Amino acid sequence: DFRAPGCPSPPRPPPCHYHRMASTIVSATTCRAAYAVALISITAVAPTLASATSLGPLSTGLALDAIATAIVYAFSVASNNSSVYDPFWCILPLWLRFFFKSLAP
Repeated sequence: DFRAPGCPSPPRPPPCHYHRMASTIVSATTCRAAYAVALISITAVAPTLASATSLGPLSTGLALDAIATAIVYAFSVASNNSSVYDPFWCILPLWLRFFFKSLAP
């Protein structure tokens, strides 16, 4: 202890109440199922959303992205592993490219 004699000890920091949740291992099959459900769902909804609303193509793409993200997020919460969403960042842009190409004249 390097304190001078008579110096009070420094205050202790408050206990940490953050509890880190351990993520579970998720199989590749579960990840593929999450992506398949998300992509099939937005593929089914896309024509209706594009024709039944007055949204432009970018707003429609954003809405479809939000739907797919919610589905994959639900899978990640159910499997207690947020990494389920990570590869989806590479898959969804490809789907959106084909969606936007299908809207082009």
